[in-house]
Amino acid sequence: MKQLDNGRDENLATTCLKTPSLGLNPSHKRALGAALREVEEELAYLKRLLFGTEGERLFLHINDDLTQDEKQKLIEKIEFLTNRLVSLKNLFGLEQGERVLRWNVRGTVVYLSVQLEEIKSNRLEGYGEVAPEDKEILDSKLNEMLSIFRDMKSAI
Repeated sequence: MKQLDNGRDENLATTCLKTPSLGLNPSHKRALGAALREVEEELAYLKRLLFGTEGERLFLHINDDLTQDEKQKLIEKIEFLTNRLVSLKNLFGLEQGERVLRWNVRGTVVYLSVQLEEIKSNRLEGYGEVAPEDKEILDSKLNEMLSIFRDMKSAI
C-alpha cells in the first residue's frame, strides 16, 4: 500500500473517491461519528499541548519533557491520524455534527455547578472533619461561584 504525501494510503484515498458511502445504517453512522469526534477533539488537545498553546492552568502543570524531535514525530502522527479521520468521514458518508453554543454553555454550567456542590464542606466530611472556620470560608466562596453560574445560565 503506497502512502501519499499527505500521509493517506493511496488505496484508502482512491476508495474514498470511488465509494461515497458504504452500507452503515444511520445508528452505526451516529455512533461512529460520535466516537471519531471524540478522537478528533483529543488529537486537537494533544496538538495544543505539543505546540504549547494550551495555556496556563491553576491546578495542573504540564511538565514538557519532550524534545523538539519527539514533538515533531508526534505532530506528524497526529496529522496522519487526522487525515485518517477525514478518510473515514468521507468513506462512510459521516455528517458533521453540530453543537449549539447556548446548550454547550448551559450544559457546562450545570456540570460545573454539580462539581462545586460535591466539594461543599458537608461533602468533604467524608474525608474527615472540616474545621468550622474552613466550612464558613469554603461554603461562602463556593456559594458565590454557584450564584455566578446561575446568573450565567439565566443570561442565555
